[in-house]
Amino acid sequence: MDQFGHRNKKTLSEEIMNEDGEVKRFVYADWEIRVCLNALGVDGQTAGHADLWREGAHLCRVALSGRFEDDAQACDALERKARDWVDDWSSRDHTGNTGFVSL
Repeated sequence: MDQFGHRNKKTLSEEIMNEDGEVKRFVYADWEIRVCLNALGVDGQTAGHADLWREGAHLCRVALSGRFEDDAQACDALERKARDWVDDWSSRDHTGNTGFVSL
């Protein structure tokens, strides 16, 4: 906060990201990808997902599976999984009735 009690943009953005566990946001091949993680459990299991947005619409969610030593490894795994999904989707033919349904 500044001297007048206003939150700076970085702090506000971090607060919004932390509300749903969002730890990373990036754009890949015209898709906005938002990676979200829950706290690492004592058993080493991390829950998380990546939401994939295109042209302002939430079109896909990929889920995390497996055990990871820390949040950074879990985040990297979700980022790779999301990029792989986009690459796979982009490589397919999109003629006919191949649209998305609302999530």
